[in-house]
Amino acid sequence: MSVVTVPAPVRGGLHVVYVLTLMQVAFLVLAGLGEVVLMGGNPAYLLVPVVKAVLLIVFGTQALRRRRWALRALVVLAWITLVGFALQALIGLAPAVDFTVNLVGLMTNVGLPVAVILLCRPELRAIKQARQAAALGAVPR
Repeated sequence: MSVVTVPAPVRGGLHVVYVLTLMQVAFLVLAGLGEVVLMGGNPAYLLVPVVKAVLLIVFGTQALRRRRWALRALVVLAWITLVGFALQALIGLAPAVDFTVNLVGLMTNVGLPVAVILLCRPELRAIKQARQAAALGAVPR
């Protein structure tokens, strides 16, 4: 098995991705705790936010090390968040369902995931190019 070393360009984008994932974790935990309080102290409402928070922390820390699987997983989680928001908005169009779109919801469920996707794409592309160059025996730029 050969080990491919990927040269590390300026990693500012990955640091921003890490900070954005930490912000998402903070928002998730805060929202989960608020939901527990509103639902009479039932800790079952913390299950999904805590699982997503742990996944975000693991993927965010591994993305700092330029792990391709972690970057892909962050992009997948961001797409799941975007699709979930779109489904909530569509279901909210029904007269019997109340879904209020506010600025915090837009920033946490649309803005942050879009930023993560846009910041992870160049890193994934650079890793792919470096692996292709290593496979061909060429020196990457």
